[in-house]
Amino acid sequence: MIGLAPWMQMGFDHVSSMNQTGRLPHALMIDGPGGWGEVELAAEIAMMLIERSGDPRTIAHPDFRWIEAENSVVKVDQIRNLIDFIQQTAHLGSLKVVVLEDAQKMNLNAANALLKILEEPPIGSHLILVTEAKDLMLPTVISRCQRVSIRKATREVVVRWLSEQDVAAEESEPLLIEYGGAPFHVLEAVRAERKSLWSALKTARDGKTSVSDVVDGLRNENIVEVLTRWARFLHRLAVEDRVGPDGLDFFDDLIDARRMARSNTGLNRSLQLERLMFKWRGLVILDRQKN
Repeated sequence: MIGLAPWMQMGFDHVSSMNQTGRLPHALMIDGPGGWGEVELAAEIAMMLIERSGDPRTIAHPDFRWIEAENSVVKVDQIRNLIDFIQQTAHLGSLKVVVLEDAQKMNLNAANALLKILEEPPIGSHLILVTEAKDLMLPTVISRCQRVSIRKATREVVVRWLSEQDVAAEESEPLLIEYGGAPFHVLEAVRAERKSLWSALKTARDGKTSVSDVVDGLRNENIVEVLTRWARFLHRLAVEDRVGPDGLDFFDDLIDARRMARSNTGLNRSLQLERLMFKWRGLVILDRQKN
């Protein structure tokens, strides 16, 4: 595990203090904007409670479970299994701990089933819900949890922390734009050896490489993520007043293409990306700063 980033420390210390003074609630909700260490904070808290170290997803412990979505949905059977588990007597110590990742992905039946255990939690049981989209959750579920919210840190703090993870500033800066400033998404991209999209976009504009070759270099990327990252770069250019009305029109084109990609599983991604790359190549971008 990576450990606690500076912006996660306050939340961890708060939960640790409640645990030490016997005030730890039965249900916590770790929420944040996504990519800011929500899952990692939940993992650190869980390991503190069961007094273990390591990756909680792989750890073998009779009083701990980690639950995540199956095919993008947390199903009612998973919650029923959670309830069966947490109602059993603890084998080691007195605590039973469950982490529910992506809690916003519970379907309605799952959320209603979870409500029952939240309303009448067994003694010594602790649920840790993790979400980056709490607005998608039932208000009744949220109201029965004590929230531990992660707040965004400044760019300077994030860049410094990434450098401590061996991600140099010249590498992290464009990736932070692409991933909406989310440091854990940047770190994941670096460790997966995903290159910055900006280099591909600059290659497409310089004319030295064919558009089809540039698109081929993105063949292993998720098209929705590519279009999202591309739109973030264009937004940054617009904020810096480096594109004109045609740039704003192109931004709308990217958003429309992303909407189509999300809803159309039969979309020809290569043709779509090539079309956008040709428009990108013809876009006027003012050189107000060094790229």
